[in-house]
Amino acid sequence: MTIRLTGTEDFGEFCKDVQFNDYEGKAELSTWFGQSSFRWTFLRHNLELVICENEFSQPVIVEHQQHDLPFLVSKFFLSGGVRTVTPNVPGVSEDYEEVAGYNYLFFLHDIREFEHHTPNQRAQQISIYWNADLLSSFQSSFEQLPVLLVQLRENAIPQRFHQPLGLTTPTMQLLLKQILQCPYRETLRQMYLEAKVLELLVLQIAQWGENNQVLQRSQFFRADEIERLHHAKAILNQTLPHPPSLLDLASQIGLNDFKLKRGFREVFGTTVLGYVQSLRLEQAKQLLIETNSTIVEIASQVGYESISHFGYLFKRQFGITPREYRKQKSL
Repeated sequence: MTIRLTGTEDFGEFCKDVQFNDYEGKAELSTWFGQSSFRWTFLRHNLELVICENEFSQPVIVEHQQHDLPFLVSKFFLSGGVRTVTPNVPGVSEDYEEVAGYNYLFFLHDIREFEHHTPNQRAQQISIYWNADLLSSFQSSFEQLPVLLVQLRENAIPQRFHQPLGLTTPTMQLLLKQILQCPYRETLRQMYLEAKVLELLVLQIAQWGENNQVLQRSQFFRADEIERLHHAKAILNQTLPHPPSLLDLASQIGLNDFKLKRGFREVFGTTVLGYVQSLRLEQAKQLLIETNSTIVEIASQVGYESISHFGYLFKRQFGITPREYRKQKSL
């Protein structure tokens, strides 16, 4: 059974615990089909930080009617994800996914969209709502900024866009963790969160600029095809230890296998197999630290049947055996 909610009205009906003051608030939704919570903090420069978590036992579709709001949204998925359908919106894909470990920047005003939430999946995201006028508060040139941001700052009729920016970097992940674990209250909390939010925006805009440089260097791929390659990367992240074949992966993202293989080398600097291998070994490294599983069990969890092959690849990538790595980290 699919549950359909109409944005603010239905959420307001189900919210049982709403608390707020001049600078922050929180709301909890608890129903027979799942739970959701929101916490928001208002900061200077018209910045708003929103932390959202939800887990539903049934498929849920939430309809949002976005009006002429002047806000950009920077979104970071920590876990889970959402599929969004935006029918008949020029310049924006009609059907796209946002997934864990990736970040997005978008400006979507005066549209109708439908968020499809997968059941039995804990989703956690951090969003920052901000205005392009923020850029004008810094006295410097805008030449290094992505063109869409410059146009948004200058144009009275701004262009809609939804920009996937790729993997959330380790530095971004640390900032997101610090936001979730903020040790301060009241004034110090606002100062601390504002500093972290501004740093996240800097890193995200810089990542967008780096992506544009990759696109400019590429004579072979269009912007929408590079977005599909990022989608392929997200699929691989979610399907370890049993990723799809090259042909299946190419079919899922709507490219042929030649473009998929060439695209990975050109855009990400590695092959599909090389990326999967690196991802598996990074995951194994975390499991060696965070769990008490045996090395044989960890090898199997990340997709390796042969313990000797796993040990060989691990040492080749990290210069140390799995056993030595675990012993070193436990000291």
